[in-house]
Amino acid sequence: LLLIGLCGFMGACCEAMILLKAYMGFLIVIMLLEIIMAVGCVAMKSTVETYATNRTIEMIGYYGVEAQDEAGVITATLDLVQENFACCGVDGPQDWNVYSAEYEGTFHVPTSCCKEANRDDSTCGNATVYTENDYINMDGCKTSLWNFIETNLLYVGILCGAICILQMTGLLVCSRYVISVQDNPTVLFEHYQPYQE
Repeated sequence: LLLIGLCGFMGACCEAMILLKAYMGFLIVIMLLEIIMAVGCVAMKSTVETYATNRTIEMIGYYGVEAQDEAGVITATLDLVQENFACCGVDGPQDWNVYSAEYEGTFHVPTSCCKEANRDDSTCGNATVYTENDYINMDGCKTSLWNFIETNLLYVGILCGAICILQMTGLLVCSRYVISVQDNPTVLFEHYQPYQE
């Protein structure tokens, strides 16, 4: 983006038509890519949801297993999501009993599934069976994440609309400038008086 902006700036300062036209071309390509991505996300919502669900289930299977999660990134990521969205598993805490190598058949869940007020409690998480524990978040993260996305979709739409308006304005100003420079190449320098001693 810096190079694209520099291309437009240098083209305007030096009246270099090739740079200005390249700048306009880049803006058009970026806007088309944004439109394609937006339409693709809306049209493929169920595919994206299925893919995200399957990858998250796969991550639950790797949770705490050093062979698949050497740096602890998967464990930290799942803990962070479950703590921030007050959720547990993909569809609920039962996912840990089914898909996790560490918790399979134990009816226990990670401490990150505990409600915020009870995370430091030793009887929460992997110390007690989740079906008998009122301190566990029972909502799945899929539901919590989709609710978060739908709640903030308006703000994302407003932001995208503002960016699109700015891009359109830049494109229109640039095209108008190209036309004026082509019609009158000295438009910037008609009042310029060189320094004379």
